[in-house]
Parts: sequence; structure tokens; C-alpha cells
Amino acid sequence: MALEFINSKSAAPQAAATLYPVLPVLWVYRNYDDRWTVHLEGEDSEWCHPTRNDAVVAARLIGESYGCYRLYLQLSDGRFCLEMMNISRRREPRQIG
Repeated sequence: MALEFINSKSAAPQAAATLYPVLPVLWVYRNYDDRWTVHLEGEDSEWCHPTRNDAVVAARLIGESYGCYRLYLQLSDGRFCLEMMNISRRREPRQIG
């Protein structure tokens, strides 16, 4: 089997209709500095917030920008709970004229 290089978007393999879109996974947890942190899996960066509520709002906004998400929230006793949201992507307003 020969290796094929993808040089453009049109050369990339197209997803089959049976495949599901990538679901972003976010984590909200208290880090070693005792600050509430939002982490998006696959990214190196993290965002710190002063309160848990601020971190949860930020994580939900990030997730909503993808159209759907899976969010793991750390509880006060250290356990995690899972929140999933599937929303339709916002459509661009139609331009008339």
C-alpha cells in the first residue's frame, strides 16, 4: 500500500454518512493552585477562572460554539459528573438582495 499525501482540503478523504462528528470533550476541575480550570481535550492550553460558575459558563460557551459537547464537571467532593449537550449549529442569517 502506497502512502498518499493530502495537500489540500479537496484531497482529504470525505467522511461517510454513517460516521459521527467529533464531539469536543471539556473538563472543569480545580487545579493544583486551587483555581477552577477549563480544559478542552486535544488542546495544550487551559483557562483558569476565579469561581466554579465562571468556569462552567466558559466551558458551555466553548462547547456551544462546536454545536454539541461533552462536559465533565468536578463536584465539591472530588467526583465528576457528566453533562452532554446536542444543539443545532447556529446558521448564518440569510442575506436578501
